[in-house]
Amino acid sequence: DLAEVIVTYASEHAYSTLEKQFGRPLGSNGEVCPWSICALGKFGGRELGFASDIELIFIYEGGGQTDGDHSVKNSYYFEEWVSTFLRTITARQEGIFQIDLRLRPYGKNGSLASAFEGFQKYFSESGDALQFERMALVKLHPVAGDQQLANRILQARDHFVYSGKAIDYNDILHFRHRQASELVPRNAISAKLSNGGLVDVEYFIQALQIKTGMKVPNIRVANIQEAINQLEDSGSISAFQAEELRMTYAFLRRLIDALRSVRGNAKDLTLPASES
Repeated sequence: DLAEVIVTYASEHAYSTLEKQFGRPLGSNGEVCPWSICALGKFGGRELGFASDIELIFIYEGGGQTDGDHSVKNSYYFEEWVSTFLRTITARQEGIFQIDLRLRPYGKNGSLASAFEGFQKYFSESGDALQFERMALVKLHPVAGDQQLANRILQARDHFVYSGKAIDYNDILHFRHRQASELVPRNAISAKLSNGGLVDVEYFIQALQIKTGMKVPNIRVANIQEAINQLEDSGSISAFQAEELRMTYAFLRRLIDALRSVRGNAKDLTLPASES
């Protein structure tokens, strides 16, 4: 709740700041251009832990220009809007509730804010989105902005993520191998990224949601505990599997929160020596 309030007020502050400089961004129909901010990851699932990243995607309706004396294109306006937003929120320490925009279309090479048409094109069967990005969209949840645009974003997400297209499990295994070997120090064990870590639980559940979500809409939820309940209710997993997943997920989340609390660092999730 706190993160949603901060994101909402920071975005509105950034918007009003730019409105004074450029005027209001208008669409091709002459109406004010709507915008939406969507959460992903643990923020999207409303399951933030100690020092979780705040993962966001910024989306606006589309082309046009502002109505001020110093008129600019909407693409420029909303790019500046996100930049102003990022300067508005200051984390006390790097890596603690850090704003993360890497899951936007084209990642670091993409615009900070995406026009809806571009978002829809990127996250489509003929678009450039990779499988891990499809999985990440399972946890998309609008947190600020225009509700009608947010509904259209969710419809576009559902059309892409829950299309019925099969998951490439070999691709997931290859991606997980790279994470475990390239992002974890040698001879160390990460509670998040090593084999059997938190990411394995998350990917397993997201893959099952994508597999069954086309035929079972109730499974299209962002929160992992709710997803486990819906997967159990639909018969996608047994009661035993569901309980094992709940216990494992809860244990790993407690472990990660503890490591971050002790070390004061969100990124170092390697286990201490067993004799320490």
